[in-house]
Amino acid sequence: MGFIFKRKKKVSKDGTRVDIIGYSNDDDRAWEPVAESGKYLEEMTEYIDKVFPCGEGKSFVFHEILSDIVHIDVNIIPPEGSRDYYILWTSGMSDLPMTLPDGDYDKKDYERAELFMFLPKDWKFGEIGESAEGVGEEYYWPVRWIKYLARFPHEYKTWLGTGHTLPNGEDYSPLGAGTEMGGFFFLPVISLGEDNPGIDALVCKDGTRINFLWAIPMYKEEIEYKLEEGFEAMMDLFSDVSFPRVLDPKRKNYRENL
Repeated sequence: MGFIFKRKKKVSKDGTRVDIIGYSNDDDRAWEPVAESGKYLEEMTEYIDKVFPCGEGKSFVFHEILSDIVHIDVNIIPPEGSRDYYILWTSGMSDLPMTLPDGDYDKKDYERAELFMFLPKDWKFGEIGESAEGVGEEYYWPVRWIKYLARFPHEYKTWLGTGHTLPNGEDYSPLGAGTEMGGFFFLPVISLGEDNPGIDALVCKDGTRINFLWAIPMYKEEIEYKLEEGFEAMMDLFSDVSFPRVLDPKRKNYRENL
């Protein structure tokens, strides 16, 4: 996780232009204090609670102690009723607009976002609440990564949106202990059935639009399939395999040996 550089450009088989980006651990950027924090937190919390209710006082937060550029907290919604999984969502990523490329579109539709991940009901968070103390690496890596991903576009003056992929280095190193998945694919939080509702973008009271992106851990072969074949092929794969919402760190690689 560090300095970012443009590696190359290519065109996938569906005609989509792909800017492939990599990064190294070289990072001499100065620390930047947080300019603004929590501007949309109350509106987001109220909105998300309506889609994923869990009862008053049951949710908890991994608070960020020292923040760079933006203050990123990870909010945890526990299982409730027939929804048998944890929901992780970031707050703070949307405090600043991301840096989008010029084009014939309204940047305000895409420049602010927050991230979601979904973890099994037996996931262990250690002592519920304020920090990562007591959480083993095999359980903490999704929290670390979602925080990193939320700061990533602000740190490197770029953006994250639907269809983007991000490998963990050029060699797709494992994201954490207990998994061989080596990167992420980003989609809206789409509905996957009655117990897995989707969530639309939030338009705040001041007119600001905040998109909610699902940060999906992926294997190297799956990410490279998307880069080669394009977004539509990747979505066909999602449909064909009935891609699960809830993270399974050891799930089948859907492109292995194909």
